[in-house]
Amino acid sequence: MKVLFLGDIVGKRGREAVRDLLPRLEDRYGADFVIANGENAAHGKGLTEKTYQQILDAGVDCITMGNHAFAKKEIIEHLDEMDRLVCPLNHVSHLGEGCRQFKVNGKRVLVINILGVFMQEEYATSPYEAMDRVLKATERYGVDYYIVDFHGEATAEKRVFAEYYKDRLNAVIGTHTHVQTADEQIIDGMAYITDAGMCGPFRSIIGRDINECIQRMVNNEMTKYVISEADPILCGLYTEFNDDTKKCVAIERIQIRPE
Repeated sequence: MKVLFLGDIVGKRGREAVRDLLPRLEDRYGADFVIANGENAAHGKGLTEKTYQQILDAGVDCITMGNHAFAKKEIIEHLDEMDRLVCPLNHVSHLGEGCRQFKVNGKRVLVINILGVFMQEEYATSPYEAMDRVLKATERYGVDYYIVDFHGEATAEKRVFAEYYKDRLNAVIGTHTHVQTADEQIIDGMAYITDAGMCGPFRSIIGRDINECIQRMVNNEMTKYVISEADPILCGLYTEFNDDTKKCVAIERIQIRPE
């Protein structure tokens, strides 16, 4: 099985990058399943019904979220209809599905979204407690692949989580920082990267307008959250698994910068 994972989609430019570049990636890698983090897809914070559908129309099969999962309140009204959306399992709101199963080439793929411990107000339960509950609940009927989007601030917490579960999960993919890390690797057959990066404006401050960030952080001005209009970068991860052993046999970091 071949899986593509796209890092945090940030705003309109990020959605455009996925729309324009994903077909090329699917052709290149022969992807069977595409996951993307969409928690920043609508104007930089949250997701709407419209942006959810745009991402699916671009070719994404599953959308994971993060600490901004419910920043756009309208999403709460449509959660029951969004059958390809995975919200943080340990979010304080307990809204949405924290894990969701997909059938891919006859295999059962469970996608799990978990918040790290430094998410402050959004974090509700230990990621280990949450993950253990999922493993216990699913062991009865069997899952072929467990793929976790670990949405966290710190690099160490992501790596500790990966090392702890390396014999029970098939992939742990970090998100949230919008900065891609160069540590993609296979840990005892499990795919891992600390952060998949961002699909969004390249000339920016993690997606935000540079001047707005300077005004806020340097001049201490109260500014409106503004997303950069710069040409986008697309970041992600390609993983390939052996369907007999369920082990990861290939991993490749993806980064396409604007020309």
